[in-house]
Amino acid sequence: MPGTDSMSLLEWRRDSLRAWLDDQAPYTDVDQKHLDANTPERAYWHHGYQAALNDVIELLARGHRKSGSRDTSSPSRPGGSGEPGFPVG
Repeated sequence: MPGTDSMSLLEWRRDSLRAWLDDQAPYTDVDQKHLDANTPERAYWHHGYQAALNDVIELLARGHRKSGSRDTSSPSRPGGSGEPGFPVG
């Protein structure tokens, strides 16, 4: 079924991030500092959300390319030490 690979990849990314957050920063589920106006946490939260939306848009766009189109996207780079990586399928 079209989109199944994309959905599996998105679910894997979500689950990987959840596991990393549970291990590295469980307090983020309660603190919610990104809701405080004029804080670095808010800016980083919005930056991360924008990056996630961009990833999803690129992933979905790949599914709409015509057969034989060249995929010019580059795979996401793995995170730094101790951070989950995000390979693109």
